[in-house]
Amino acid sequence: MTLHYFLLIVGLYSALGALSPLLAATVPAHMTLLQQCTPLPVHYTTAQFEMFEQCTKQDGPARLATYFADIYQKTEGQVSLAYLDDTTLVLHDIIEDNPERFQRFELWGCNNTKRYCVIVKWGWEQWRYLLIDRKTKLATELIGHPVFSLDSELVLEYLDSRLADTFSHNILKLYRLSDSKPKLLLDHQSAEYGVHSAQWLGPHSLQAIIQGYAPDGDNRVITVGTLQLEVDGDEVNLSINQSPAQDKIP
Repeated sequence: MTLHYFLLIVGLYSALGALSPLLAATVPAHMTLLQQCTPLPVHYTTAQFEMFEQCTKQDGPARLATYFADIYQKTEGQVSLAYLDDTTLVLHDIIEDNPERFQRFELWGCNNTKRYCVIVKWGWEQWRYLLIDRKTKLATELIGHPVFSLDSELVLEYLDSRLADTFSHNILKLYRLSDSKPKLLLDHQSAEYGVHSAQWLGPHSLQAIIQGYAPDGDNRVITVGTLQLEVDGDEVNLSINQSPAQDKIP
Protein backbone atom coordinates (compact mmCIF):
# COMPACT_ATOMS: atom_id res chain seq x y z
CA MET A 1 0.00 0.00 0.00
CA THR A 2 1.33 3.44 -0.91
CA LEU A 3 1.67 6.17 1.73
CA HIS A 4 -0.80 8.41 -0.12
CA TYR A 5 -3.41 5.66 -0.21
CA PHE A 6 -2.86 4.82 3.47
CA LEU A 7 -3.39 8.44 4.55
CA LEU A 8 -6.50 8.69 2.39
CA ILE A 9 -7.98 5.62 4.09
CA VAL A 10 -7.22 7.06 7.54
CA GLY A 11 -9.16 10.23 6.67
CA LEU A 12 -12.19 8.32 5.39
CA TYR A 13 -12.14 5.86 8.30
CA SER A 14 -12.05 8.76 10.77
CA ALA A 15 -15.28 10.11 9.34
CA LEU A 16 -16.84 6.66 9.13
CA GLY A 17 -15.91 5.88 12.72
CA ALA A 18 -17.32 9.19 13.91
CA LEU A 19 -20.69 8.49 12.30
CA SER A 20 -21.15 4.89 13.45
CA PRO A 21 -22.07 5.56 17.11
CA LEU A 22 -24.96 7.74 16.01
CA LEU A 23 -26.23 5.15 13.58
CA ALA A 24 -25.99 2.36 16.15
CA ALA A 25 -29.05 3.74 17.96
CA THR A 26 -31.18 3.69 14.81
CA VAL A 27 -32.68 0.70 13.04
CA PRO A 28 -31.39 1.17 9.48
CA ALA A 29 -33.88 1.33 6.63
CA HIS A 30 -30.98 0.80 4.27
CA MET A 31 -27.73 -1.16 4.38
CA THR A 32 -24.32 0.51 4.04
CA LEU A 33 -20.75 0.01 5.21
CA LEU A 34 -21.50 2.35 8.13
CA GLN A 35 -23.56 -0.36 9.80
CA GLN A 36 -20.96 -3.11 9.44
CA CYS A 37 -17.99 -2.20 11.64
CA THR A 38 -17.44 -1.25 15.27
CA PRO A 39 -16.19 2.36 15.23
CA LEU A 40 -12.73 3.42 16.28
CA PRO A 41 -12.42 5.27 19.59
CA VAL A 42 -11.08 8.81 19.54
CA HIS A 43 -7.68 7.57 20.65
CA TYR A 44 -7.00 4.15 19.17
CA THR A 45 -4.13 1.69 19.25
CA THR A 46 -2.40 0.17 16.25
CA ALA A 47 -4.15 -3.12 16.94
CA GLN A 48 -7.56 -1.43 17.03
CA PHE A 49 -6.88 0.33 13.76
CA GLU A 50 -5.77 -2.92 12.12
CA MET A 51 -8.99 -4.63 13.23
CA PHE A 52 -11.06 -1.71 11.96
CA GLU A 53 -9.16 -1.70 8.66
CA GLN A 54 -9.79 -5.43 8.30
CA CYS A 55 -13.52 -4.83 8.75
CA THR A 56 -13.87 -1.81 6.49
CA LYS A 57 -11.63 -3.11 3.71
CA GLN A 58 -12.46 -6.82 3.71
CA ASP A 59 -15.06 -8.17 6.15
CA GLY A 60 -17.61 -5.36 5.75
CA PRO A 61 -17.47 -5.26 1.94
CA ALA A 62 -17.71 -9.06 1.89
CA ARG A 63 -20.88 -8.96 4.00
CA LEU A 64 -22.37 -6.27 1.75
CA ALA A 65 -21.52 -8.33 -1.32
CA THR A 66 -23.37 -11.28 0.21
CA TYR A 67 -26.36 -9.16 1.26
CA PHE A 68 -26.68 -7.60 -2.21
CA ALA A 69 -25.56 -10.68 -4.18
CA ASP A 70 -28.69 -10.50 -6.34
CA ILE A 71 -27.57 -7.17 -7.83
CA TYR A 72 -23.85 -6.77 -7.07
CA GLN A 73 -20.69 -8.78 -7.63
CA LYS A 74 -16.98 -8.10 -7.45
CA THR A 75 -14.55 -10.60 -8.93
CA GLU A 76 -10.93 -10.20 -10.03
CA GLY A 77 -10.96 -6.41 -9.83
CA GLN A 78 -14.27 -5.98 -11.66
CA VAL A 79 -17.41 -4.52 -10.08
CA SER A 80 -20.80 -5.36 -11.57
CA LEU A 81 -24.07 -3.69 -10.54
CA ALA A 82 -27.32 -4.77 -12.18
CA TYR A 83 -29.71 -2.12 -13.44
CA LEU A 84 -33.45 -2.66 -13.12
CA ASP A 85 -33.74 -3.52 -16.83
CA ASP A 86 -31.25 -6.41 -16.33
CA THR A 87 -28.38 -4.63 -18.07
CA THR A 88 -25.20 -4.19 -16.04
CA LEU A 89 -22.86 -1.41 -14.96
CA VAL A 90 -19.27 -2.66 -15.03
CA LEU A 91 -16.34 -0.83 -13.39
CA HIS A 92 -12.71 -1.97 -13.41
CA ASP A 93 -10.04 -1.51 -10.74
CA ILE A 94 -6.65 -0.23 -11.86
CA ILE A 95 -4.15 -1.13 -9.17
CA GLU A 96 -0.98 0.66 -10.22
CA ASP A 97 1.59 2.77 -8.39
CA ASN A 98 0.51 5.70 -10.53
CA PRO A 99 -1.52 8.64 -9.20
CA GLU A 100 -3.04 9.31 -12.63
CA ARG A 101 -4.40 5.79 -13.09
CA PHE A 102 -4.99 4.21 -9.69
CA GLN A 103 -8.63 3.45 -8.93
CA ARG A 104 -10.49 0.85 -6.88
CA PHE A 105 -14.24 0.36 -6.54
CA GLU A 106 -16.34 -1.13 -3.73
CA LEU A 107 -20.03 -1.16 -2.92
CA TRP A 108 -20.79 1.32 -0.12
CA GLY A 109 -24.43 0.25 0.21
CA CYS A 110 -27.97 0.69 -1.08
CA ASN A 111 -31.21 2.27 0.08
CA ASN A 112 -34.15 0.23 1.34
CA THR A 113 -35.67 -0.32 -2.12
CA LYS A 114 -32.31 -1.09 -3.77
CA ARG A 115 -33.13 1.43 -6.46
CA TYR A 116 -30.28 3.65 -5.33
CA CYS A 117 -26.85 2.20 -4.60
CA VAL A 118 -23.58 3.91 -3.76
CA ILE A 119 -20.22 2.75 -5.04
CA VAL A 120 -17.09 4.31 -3.56
CA LYS A 121 -14.23 5.02 -5.94
CA TRP A 122 -10.86 5.14 -4.25
CA GLY A 123 -8.29 7.29 -5.99
CA TRP A 124 -4.65 8.01 -5.23
CA GLU A 125 -5.23 10.88 -2.82
CA GLN A 126 -9.00 11.35 -2.94
CA TRP A 127 -12.23 9.39 -3.06
CA ARG A 128 -15.54 9.83 -4.79
CA TYR A 129 -18.94 8.28 -4.25
CA LEU A 130 -21.12 7.31 -7.20
CA LEU A 131 -24.82 7.47 -6.35
CA ILE A 132 -26.32 5.10 -8.92
CA ASP A 133 -30.00 5.15 -9.87
CA ARG A 134 -30.60 1.59 -11.03
CA LYS A 135 -33.79 2.66 -12.84
CA THR A 136 -32.58 5.66 -14.87
CA LYS A 137 -28.88 4.56 -14.89
CA LEU A 138 -27.92 8.07 -13.81
CA ALA A 139 -24.71 8.32 -11.75
CA THR A 140 -24.38 11.34 -9.46
CA GLU A 141 -20.86 11.99 -8.16
CA LEU A 142 -20.57 12.91 -4.49
CA ILE A 143 -17.41 14.03 -2.70
CA GLY A 144 -18.86 14.06 0.81
CA HIS A 145 -20.03 11.01 2.71
CA PRO A 146 -23.63 10.02 1.87
CA VAL A 147 -26.26 9.26 4.51
CA PHE A 148 -29.70 7.99 3.44
CA SER A 149 -32.72 9.23 5.37
CA LEU A 150 -34.83 6.65 7.21
CA ASP A 151 -37.34 6.47 4.35
CA SER A 152 -34.52 6.63 1.74
CA GLU A 153 -36.12 9.64 0.04
CA LEU A 154 -33.35 12.08 1.07
CA VAL A 155 -29.56 11.89 1.01
CA LEU A 156 -27.25 14.05 3.09
CA GLU A 157 -23.75 14.66 1.74
CA TYR A 158 -21.15 15.97 4.18
CA LEU A 159 -17.41 16.42 4.45
CA ASP A 160 -15.27 18.22 7.01
CA SER A 161 -11.98 19.14 5.38
CA ARG A 162 -10.31 18.87 8.81
CA LEU A 163 -10.73 15.10 8.55
CA ALA A 164 -9.43 14.85 5.00
CA ASP A 165 -6.26 16.73 4.13
CA THR A 166 -6.77 16.31 0.38
CA PHE A 167 -9.99 18.40 0.34
CA SER A 168 -9.97 22.17 0.69
CA HIS A 169 -13.53 23.02 1.77
CA ASN A 170 -16.39 21.72 3.87
CA ILE A 171 -19.49 20.23 2.29
CA LEU A 172 -23.07 20.06 3.54
CA LYS A 173 -25.65 19.25 0.89
CA LEU A 174 -29.08 17.69 0.93
CA TYR A 175 -30.77 15.97 -2.00
CA ARG A 176 -34.22 14.57 -2.61
CA LEU A 177 -34.27 11.35 -4.60
CA SER A 178 -36.84 11.57 -7.37
CA ASP A 179 -37.91 9.83 -10.56
CA SER A 180 -35.37 11.87 -12.50
CA LYS A 181 -32.09 13.14 -11.10
CA PRO A 182 -31.48 13.90 -7.40
CA LYS A 183 -32.82 17.36 -6.58
CA LEU A 184 -30.49 19.62 -4.60
CA LEU A 185 -32.42 21.14 -1.69
CA LEU A 186 -29.54 22.59 0.34
CA ASP A 187 -25.94 23.62 -0.34
CA HIS A 188 -24.49 25.10 2.83
CA GLN A 189 -20.78 25.81 3.28
CA SER A 190 -19.04 27.28 6.30
CA ALA A 191 -15.33 27.76 6.87
CA GLU A 192 -16.01 28.08 10.60
CA TYR A 193 -17.30 24.57 11.19
CA GLY A 194 -17.82 21.22 9.51
CA VAL A 195 -20.02 18.19 10.15
CA HIS A 196 -18.40 15.57 12.37
CA SER A 197 -21.27 13.05 12.26
CA ALA A 198 -24.96 13.02 11.38
CA GLN A 199 -28.06 11.09 12.36
CA TRP A 200 -31.55 11.08 10.88
CA LEU A 201 -34.00 11.41 13.78
CA GLY A 202 -36.99 10.84 11.52
CA PRO A 203 -37.88 10.83 7.80
CA HIS A 204 -37.50 14.63 7.59
CA SER A 205 -35.39 15.55 10.61
CA LEU A 206 -31.61 15.32 10.94
CA GLN A 207 -29.16 16.26 13.67
CA ALA A 208 -25.42 16.65 13.13
CA ILE A 209 -22.52 17.23 15.47
CA ILE A 210 -20.40 20.10 14.19
CA GLN A 211 -16.77 20.82 14.93
CA GLY A 212 -14.20 23.54 14.42
CA TYR A 213 -10.78 24.61 15.58
CA ALA A 214 -10.19 25.46 19.23
CA PRO A 215 -9.84 29.21 19.91
CA ASP A 216 -6.32 28.78 21.34
CA GLY A 217 -4.87 28.68 17.82
CA ASP A 218 -3.11 25.30 17.96
CA ASN A 219 -5.42 23.70 15.34
CA ARG A 220 -7.08 21.35 17.81
CA VAL A 221 -10.45 20.18 16.50
CA ILE A 222 -13.25 20.43 19.06
CA THR A 223 -17.02 20.02 19.09
CA VAL A 224 -18.68 23.42 18.76
CA GLY A 225 -22.35 22.45 18.77
CA THR A 226 -25.10 20.68 16.87
CA LEU A 227 -26.85 21.44 13.62
CA GLN A 228 -30.49 20.60 12.95
CA LEU A 229 -32.19 20.18 9.58
CA GLU A 230 -35.97 20.10 9.24
CA VAL A 231 -37.36 19.29 5.79
CA ASP A 232 -40.86 20.34 4.74
CA GLY A 233 -41.41 19.48 1.09
CA ASP A 234 -38.52 21.13 -0.71
CA GLU A 235 -37.99 23.70 2.05
CA VAL A 236 -35.10 23.08 4.46
CA ASN A 237 -34.75 24.87 7.78
CA LEU A 238 -31.23 24.89 9.24
CA SER A 239 -30.55 25.84 12.84
CA ILE A 240 -27.47 25.68 15.07
CA ASN A 241 -27.34 24.98 18.79
CA GLN A 242 -23.97 26.26 19.92
CA SER A 243 -21.99 24.60 22.71
CA PRO A 244 -21.47 26.73 25.84
CA ALA A 245 -18.37 28.95 26.04
CA GLN A 246 -17.83 28.95 22.27
CA ASP A 247 -17.41 32.07 20.17
CA LYS A 248 -20.54 32.84 18.19
CA ILE A 249 -20.74 30.86 14.94
CA PRO A 250 -21.58 33.11 12.00
